[in-house]
Amino acid sequence: MSYRIGVDIGGTFTDFTVARESGELLLWKQDSTPDDPGRAVVQGLAAVAEQLDTDVEGLLGETELFVHGTTVATNMLIQRNGPTIGLLCTEGFRDVLYFRDGYKPERFNMHLPHPRELVDRWLRIGVPGRFDPTGEEVAPLGEDEVRAAAAQFREAGVRAVAVAFLWSMLYPRHEQRAAAILREELPGVDVICSADVLPEIREWERTSATAMSAYVMPKIREYLTALTAQLEGGGLASPLLIMQINGGCARVPEILARPVNILASGPAAAPAAALHFAGSVGDNLISVDMGGTSLDVCLIEDGRAAMSREIQVEGQPIGVSAVDVHSIGAGGGSIGWVDAGDALRVGPRSAGANPGPACYDQGGTEPTVTDANVVLGYLNPDAFLGGRRRLRDDLSRAAVDEFVGGPLGLSTVEAAAGIVRVVNANMVGAIRAVSVDRGVDPRRFTLVCAGGAGGLHAAELARELGIEKVFVPLEAGVFCSFGMTVTDVRHDHVTALHQVTDTIDLDAVNATIAEMEGAARAELLEEGFTEDEITLEREVDARYPGQVHEITVPVPSTPRLGPDDIATLVGSFHEQHLAQFAYNRTTMPIECLHWRVAAIGTGAAAARPDAAAEAGDVQPMRTTEAYSTASGEVEETPIYDVAALGVGASVRGPAIVAAPTTTIVLHEGDVLERRDADGFLIEVAPAAGAAGGALTGAVSA
Repeated sequence: MSYRIGVDIGGTFTDFTVARESGELLLWKQDSTPDDPGRAVVQGLAAVAEQLDTDVEGLLGETELFVHGTTVATNMLIQRNGPTIGLLCTEGFRDVLYFRDGYKPERFNMHLPHPRELVDRWLRIGVPGRFDPTGEEVAPLGEDEVRAAAAQFREAGVRAVAVAFLWSMLYPRHEQRAAAILREELPGVDVICSADVLPEIREWERTSATAMSAYVMPKIREYLTALTAQLEGGGLASPLLIMQINGGCARVPEILARPVNILASGPAAAPAAALHFAGSVGDNLISVDMGGTSLDVCLIEDGRAAMSREIQVEGQPIGVSAVDVHSIGAGGGSIGWVDAGDALRVGPRSAGANPGPACYDQGGTEPTVTDANVVLGYLNPDAFLGGRRRLRDDLSRAAVDEFVGGPLGLSTVEAAAGIVRVVNANMVGAIRAVSVDRGVDPRRFTLVCAGGAGGLHAAELARELGIEKVFVPLEAGVFCSFGMTVTDVRHDHVTALHQVTDTIDLDAVNATIAEMEGAARAELLEEGFTEDEITLEREVDARYPGQVHEITVPVPSTPRLGPDDIATLVGSFHEQHLAQFAYNRTTMPIECLHWRVAAIGTGAAAARPDAAAEAGDVQPMRTTEAYSTASGEVEETPIYDVAALGVGASVRGPAIVAAPTTTIVLHEGDVLERRDADGFLIEVAPAAGAAGGALTGAVSA
């Protein structure tokens, strides 16, 4: 028996998916341990091994793939609880991180606070040394000044140093020499060069990505080194793989070379999980993953997840190519509260894993979305997490009444319904942000709703947006960890090479691409992939001459690019520019700045279990008193056991479908159907008063 294991550390739970070679899945949720995230991993593995009638050594010894996603780095940036770091930069440019690109998110807000910086100004040290854009050394590197900066860093007790010089993406020699001096002078201190992290133009983004890498590096190195040692000591023979922000995974050494890639690594697995079901539910999907702390949304169009290099964490640009996941503070643990104007709010503050929602009976007293769902009768207090935890519905009622119902003069049920409506509105706004706000009609898409709390809200979210179909996977409760068991290994390579298409140097371009593809292929071959399992994808960042920003277009995959291939590239650029900005200039040449190669290693696809038994007579296991959105009253509602729904089984709302790691709520007119071994398809009833599925919710102010 061999296993594929995905582990995703979230704010409330650490999720486990164990896929057996037969295709059967074991899903498990373990309480997260924020003070020591690795402890939850070890505890969860022990619990999973027990479920499989083995021990941890037996489990790990039979594991062929172990992929891990974590929010350790992201939380460190958000909470600013990382180590003291330094920045070595070109003389006169130590305030690049402060001035940024000159853009202010709220440009007319004079009181808008400046984003917090990762490096104190007195530890941003400029040194002599300069190349011009043509590669001529205008001034030699001031090695004495580098050693003096090292002494200042040593005195300050820095744990890591970011090195970011002007034009280093083309001419990295000064950075490399400065890094060598720093490593000599500061043994044990991590030194990271911008030419290694983000070899692209724009000094702010490059410096920011390097500073973020330096900021998270000490803790990430400590965490991953300890986890690797624990897993290898427990018998894991295959290398530990880490989920990356680009949607693929990589080995620990590759992550430590570019730590910025571990940011948001957990949520990046959700699109991979959604794409796994694309064949059965369509190629146009909106992935929605509602966990305990946050909601993560991603648009998948024509079978490809949206990618971006514009993503920021706490106002700092990541810079690298990333799965475009839009996150907001709307999860099961999000707290409902009343502001000074007597308006009901939900989130972004969360009860997290400790103390958690009031119903967990761990000391939490404020009402959360989970508490509201308990009050409304959607969550069975005796069946949460498969019965492993009993929810205190009396504590939920007390919290909702004290903090929301009492202040607003509402009954407990009315207050709970208000909390759910507000969090739904917040989530609809997040879905609009990746669709309507970008000119994309969400009605063309299927909503793939996951996360432990996702099924509770899925139908209402779709109804508000005019979406007709919702797909809820069987693995919904541990969606990201499942995505890690079906994702690919991926390495991104980029080289800055400025070319204009009407005077392009094809020899230089072909040599650049060949060098990147050779290195990328060698990496994957070293990791055990065969030639048949390796895919190389080419892209280039292009723009019209004089433009400031670029769009990324595919580059033909012919062995050697010729004039016809460049014409194809130019045509793709004009088409994409027209689609994104409603105009193009087909008579103009285009500038090409960064040439990219994505190396993807695809192993054997995980098997799927045999389809469930054919549907027989579907009967609810019992009824409960639950809130009806149609009547606004609590009504008797049937509850169905997910295990009893065979292929083709159909359930019409109002109804509740209960599973060990998630719950699906159907409202009046919604129809759920069991689809083979993948999950459930919900035909969503249109909103009252909506004609022909009009996009009422999506276009309202």
